[in-house]
Amino acid sequence: MMEGIPSIYWMVLIGTLTGFICFVLYQLAMLLSDSRSVVKNTNETVKEVNKTIQEVNEIVKEVNEIISTVKGTVYLVNDAVLVPLRKISTVLSVVSGISEGLASKKVK
Repeated sequence: MMEGIPSIYWMVLIGTLTGFICFVLYQLAMLLSDSRSVVKNTNETVKEVNKTIQEVNEIVKEVNEIISTVKGTVYLVNDAVLVPLRKISTVLSVVSGISEGLASKKVK
C-alpha cells in the first residue's frame, strides 16, 4: 500500500504532524513563561500584603494599649469620684429621711 501513496504525501503528513507538535510545545512554553511572571508578581503582592498586615497589627496593638489606658483612667475616676459621691448621697438620703421623720413628728 505504501507503494501506491507518493512520498510527497507522507512528507506533508509527517511535516504537518511535526508542525502541530511543535506548535503545541511552543504554546506550552509560552504558558509556562507567562505563569512564571504571574507567580513572581503574586509573590511580590503577597509580600506587600504581609507588610500591610504587620502594620495593621501594630496599629491594633497601639489602639488596644490606648483603650486599656482609658479603661484604667475610667476605673480610677470611678474609684476616686463616683464611689465617694455615692457614699455622700447615701448619707444625705439618710439625713433627709431622718429630717423628714422629725418634721412629720413635729407636724402631728
